[in-house]
Amino acid sequence: MSAPTEAKVATPAREKRGDLNVGRKASTQEDSMLRLVAHLYYVRELNLKEISEITSLSPATISRMNRLARERKVVTISVAADDSDFDDISARLSEQLDTPFAITPGHRVDSIKRSRISGAAAAPTVLERLPYDGIVGLSAGHTINGMLASLGKDPRPRLGLLPLMGGWNAAYPHLDANTLVRGMAERFQATSYPLHAPALCDTVESRRTILLNDTVRATTERWDHLDAAVYGIGAPGMLQTSTYAWTGSDDAKIAKEFNELGVVGNILGHLYDIDGKIVQHEWTERLITVSLEQLERVKTSIALLCGETKVKALVGLARTGMSSLIITDDLTALSTLEFLADEAAGA
Repeated sequence: MSAPTEAKVATPAREKRGDLNVGRKASTQEDSMLRLVAHLYYVRELNLKEISEITSLSPATISRMNRLARERKVVTISVAADDSDFDDISARLSEQLDTPFAITPGHRVDSIKRSRISGAAAAPTVLERLPYDGIVGLSAGHTINGMLASLGKDPRPRLGLLPLMGGWNAAYPHLDANTLVRGMAERFQATSYPLHAPALCDTVESRRTILLNDTVRATTERWDHLDAAVYGIGAPGMLQTSTYAWTGSDDAKIAKEFNELGVVGNILGHLYDIDGKIVQHEWTERLITVSLEQLERVKTSIALLCGETKVKALVGLARTGMSSLIITDDLTALSTLEFLADEAAGA
């Protein structure tokens, strides 16, 4: 992912005054992390506490990293040359899967922290593709959390924001799309449309009843007019941290059923296999979520995902043709290329 070409920020007193830019100095994971933290602090003007919530690093560590970033010239007066091969990786993936890709720096940390960091790194790419006027739908999840938390203030008062899926669960606060939508609306000075409905209903009949509620309909009817959609992707191997957490059933039982059906991932609750074919299951019929038909009409449809457990989910997603852009980190991208090579060889 390319660095911004001329990002202007207010320079601290200890820094030389002028236009301060953040660029990647080296290809090491450490310098990639330094660049991300510096970008959040200097360009997006987040404070130490906000960056700490995104990266799980302590404020003291973030302060030291900012100082080290200046010493290593990761933060400079001009943008340092990007010596990564991300463009080559994204081009190879795009060619093999016939879908545009954007690549962020990967970091070998725990899956939750990695997802949030990947989301934060993806924020500039997502932001430049969002409209200033219209309706934008969002899902929840750790990656989307990281992306939204890292966004700076960017007034877009003619924008409307709403969840693409129902759901709230005290055990999984990262899946509360209403909170994420409200937070993004505050940063954009936009209008938020909450969806006060569960993700998974007990029966198909109860789902129909809930969808007839006037308050719920006030939001779901706007799904027909989406200008952009930004969402994470779930994988069966991550039942505890994805939209599968809403099943309300035994994880092992659900995982077995999905495995037997060849499910490799879900896009806003819609299951699909490695070939990109939609898989029917009664679970999906009980979900309050945007329909595939509504999603297919969205011109700007951006998916964010990372992690080796989501390689098959990424491949299947690309083959559905539902996403206009897929953003992942370089580690996941390289693992995906290896998977595709093995697949082509019949391994």
